[in-house]
Amino acid sequence: MADEQLALLSSITCKDVETCRIALARVGWDLNQAAQQLMSEQSSIGRCTCGKEGEGYYGQGSYSQTFFCRACWSQWSFDAEMDQVAEQEGMLQRDLGLLEASQLEFLGAEYFRRLEQRWQEPVKRTGEYFAWTAEGSQAWDALATAARQGVAELSRSEVGMESAARFLAGAAKEAGPQLWKLLTIYEIQVASQLPRRQAREAKPVGCTGVACASGLLGQTEEVDVYIYDYGRRDIVARLQAPGSSALVYDPACTLCPIGIGTSGLAVSRFTLYPRGLAGRPAASRCGRWSGSGVGGLPLAAILWELLLGPRNLPEAIEFLKGLVSQSAPPLAGAAMMLMQPGYGVAMVEWSSEEISVSPIAMEGVLVHANHCILDLRDAENPKIARLLEDSRRRQAVVEGLYAEELLAGKPPILGLNQLQSFLSATGVQNDDVLATVISCPASRALYVRFRLQVTGMERVEDTISCDFWQCFEG
Repeated sequence: MADEQLALLSSITCKDVETCRIALARVGWDLNQAAQQLMSEQSSIGRCTCGKEGEGYYGQGSYSQTFFCRACWSQWSFDAEMDQVAEQEGMLQRDLGLLEASQLEFLGAEYFRRLEQRWQEPVKRTGEYFAWTAEGSQAWDALATAARQGVAELSRSEVGMESAARFLAGAAKEAGPQLWKLLTIYEIQVASQLPRRQAREAKPVGCTGVACASGLLGQTEEVDVYIYDYGRRDIVARLQAPGSSALVYDPACTLCPIGIGTSGLAVSRFTLYPRGLAGRPAASRCGRWSGSGVGGLPLAAILWELLLGPRNLPEAIEFLKGLVSQSAPPLAGAAMMLMQPGYGVAMVEWSSEEISVSPIAMEGVLVHANHCILDLRDAENPKIARLLEDSRRRQAVVEGLYAEELLAGKPPILGLNQLQSFLSATGVQNDDVLATVISCPASRALYVRFRLQVTGMERVEDTISCDFWQCFEG
């Protein structure tokens, strides 16, 4: 219907289709009103402050009715007069700035206040998508309760979750019980494996990462774009409290960060579907937490502990090794790559029952996607077969690019531009990537290429062709 309206309006006014699309959107798709305005001598398609006229895109998600300048990626707004156009806000202003507090509890509360209500939409959409049945809702409630109990329990144990527990306690004062559902969005998605409600075939989503002993750690942030609102809610923040300092990228304000921690440790994380000791997918047994009174650790809490705590790379690995032997083990399988200048790089994979750690490497690169590559084995489940196949393909693309560099006689040390190129390769990027993030701990900088909120954000090519990287220091 929309295409027919555009064609008719274009034939009536002799204006091009994109001009007609802009006019229709501004008047709520009222064909008669759009025609009158376009044929008026006073009308003109808006001009952005950068000087470009009538060229741009419509956004997706919450910005589906908003027009953005193609040249500078800023939002346009039209009032009743079509020739009065103002640039309202920069599309890529995602920086929360520096948040300081005298205690980690206060820092958690302040962080949540700064997120305002943006975190509620991912919780709502996750419930609609993955917990829409009574069984799914109960499973999510059980995971949230287990997460709250697990964080509290391990904060008092020798393994130590004090930094995360204090930070999340402050956040809980602002968010209430819903915080624990927010913190277990990853776990309920993994437990559900693939959504059962939607008619279309579910896309395999995951992340692809590269850890360089030269001092860089990068990954794509590949998720379900509906739940994460097409990247609109992604933020970067600097967090400081006595003894804690972190620079983080947080997708859709879901409190599942990656970035650079207090000690200079860089952290990335990846969805994983490992097989449990009994041979079943570890991710499928979220029912074990239901009504059991047993706590467990969500991935988000583990990430906050690594980022806000004081551990260096060897200490972080020992901390992770100790988690599966605790009374509150991880709620779901996951993988991480860790890097710290002067200490090297390592990868870690775990289920709720076992953990596997690579030797620390002092040179070269490590590559990880969403299949097990250490001692753990992937679950044999038809629901995730396509994801695992896609994961192996993405990892092979990056490994092939690195091999080409070495065969060309280049040194095994990757620079920032090379890593950006690897993570931008065809087959690594796809339409489910919210952002590409590279941590550089030596300079305490995050390089982030956000998904552009433009028309065709079904087309990853728009983001890649613009190739706009922002640098956040702190």
